[in-house]
Amino acid sequence: MRLTLANIWHPIGEVSILDLENGRFFFRFYFKVDVDRVEKNGPWNFNSHLLVLHRLKHGENPLTVQLLELYF
Repeated sequence: MRLTLANIWHPIGEVSILDLENGRFFFRFYFKVDVDRVEKNGPWNFNSHLLVLHRLKHGENPLTVQLLELYF
């Protein structure tokens, strides 16, 4: 997944992807410009699954964030 998305997103820096659980993944971008570009140019999919992205706020738990809406 990391190589495929990195080839599509072309980040300036690295992208780390952690497999959490229940189909959730944690994407860590090392440059703000990269995450801004990914958010701006979405929506994205991988293997025919829509990637619902949420920029975590300080203290948010990535396992409990509700991923119910996606704005196009």
